[in-house]
Amino acid sequence: MDDVQSAPRTELHGVSPEEAFAILGDETRLNIVRTLWRAGALHEYDDIDDSASALSFSELRRRVNVGDNGRFNYHLSKLVPHFVRKTDDGYRLSGGGKRIARAVVTVAGEHGTEITGAVNSDCPVCGGAIEATYEDQWLRFSCTECAGLFGDVAPKGTLLNAPFPTPGLANRTPDDLLATELYRCMSDLTHMVQGVCPECASAVRGTLSVCETHDATPGRSCPACATPFVAWGELRCETCRFAKRLPIELCVMGLAPVIGFLYAQGTNVLAPSLDDLFDLVQSQVVTTVTETPRGVRTTIGTEGDTLTLTLDEHLSVVEISQ
Repeated sequence: MDDVQSAPRTELHGVSPEEAFAILGDETRLNIVRTLWRAGALHEYDDIDDSASALSFSELRRRVNVGDNGRFNYHLSKLVPHFVRKTDDGYRLSGGGKRIARAVVTVAGEHGTEITGAVNSDCPVCGGAIEATYEDQWLRFSCTECAGLFGDVAPKGTLLNAPFPTPGLANRTPDDLLATELYRCMSDLTHMVQGVCPECASAVRGTLSVCETHDATPGRSCPACATPFVAWGELRCETCRFAKRLPIELCVMGLAPVIGFLYAQGTNVLAPSLDDLFDLVQSQVVTTVTETPRGVRTTIGTEGDTLTLTLDEHLSVVEISQ
């Protein structure tokens, strides 16, 4: 939920982020990527294997519609090898080129798309109505009556807020979108608590934050932090800066011991409903802050059948007991 910080100057296979942006900041080069994508999009670029039809230099130049041979060669050479692969048969997209092409596909569509209507779930904080909104390719579900779950770090009323590609809106109701976004968020979470960024596969760093004067009661958020939760975890990629900020009670839901423990009790936390997820958090999860060393202890389950995890200040699991 926090603002994304400026990306560090990380070398990516010999090209820095600044250089990669510069390479792609040209219409002819983007047209080359687009043309190679269209040439193989229907069959070859599905990542099932590494085979794909290649276009010869002359055929690729013809399709991109550049008359000057030297000018075209200059722009094509800038894309090789990071975004385009040169093979004995011609040119095709590299793995990086495929990701660029897919990124363009995911941002395509009507950016002014409106999502209206309430969902068939009540706010887990106050029981109020929940509405869906879509803006700047972020899908947000918000309570119409209370401040929501995230305090001042998100717009008032926010219960769930995440980037959502425009094509994914097609033929889905607000309830469908809520289920889809929950699934995507939980899938991302399982990567990130294992230290792997779902966007770029780089290392993820966890940071614990605690409300030192927390005072929340059922149905009322803490006046100091404006949330119901005493401890929060931020998971942030050290390369692309993709991040999630969630209550510790939700962070632990991405850990394998918790997933297995809850599944045995009949709850699939990888594909939950909003009602089930927060009913679980409110009724079966207890978190306490530990001071020496600094961390949190979270117990999940009911009396006689519980799982307890201790996490340190970097959200690493240091102890598990059942």
